[in-house]
Amino acid sequence: MTRIAVKTILVSMLVVMVAVTICLAGGCGSGTATTGVRSPAPSPAPSWLEKDAASQAERWGDPHPTAAYWGLLHDPELGRLTASGPNKPSHKAYVIVLVGDYSKAYSQMSLITSPSTPPPPVKWVYFVYATTTHADTGSFGCGTKDFDASKYPSLQPLAL
Repeated sequence: MTRIAVKTILVSMLVVMVAVTICLAGGCGSGTATTGVRSPAPSPAPSWLEKDAASQAERWGDPHPTAAYWGLLHDPELGRLTASGPNKPSHKAYVIVLVGDYSKAYSQMSLITSPSTPPPPVKWVYFVYATTTHADTGSFGCGTKDFDASKYPSLQPLAL
């Protein structure tokens, strides 16, 4: 073998070893993606928030949601959910997200529709609460597409 062939083989082996090490250290092939944001350890929701979630679910037309979530969200995650600002990490609030049929929300909004084109079903709603007073801040939102809880790693399941 020539020196060039030996060097090429050694460099190739080194590259493969580095790639395998990076893959193993980074969880390559594990099926999980790392986002740099850890999900909080599961914990029970505060009792006042759980009671209000049940009340909101009833009020908005689906007392038995297919899924419910709660969390103490900070910006920018809070801003992404509510489509608002400010984008300050010190800004935080309690949040409830209810997934089900909340089309009753249309009765609270001014929406121009015609009988031939009814609005799509409301698949989820959210409510925001102040951290100090636990009062409903009046921030409400809803979605007509499926709710993707994976986009909000701070949310935790809520049993209703």
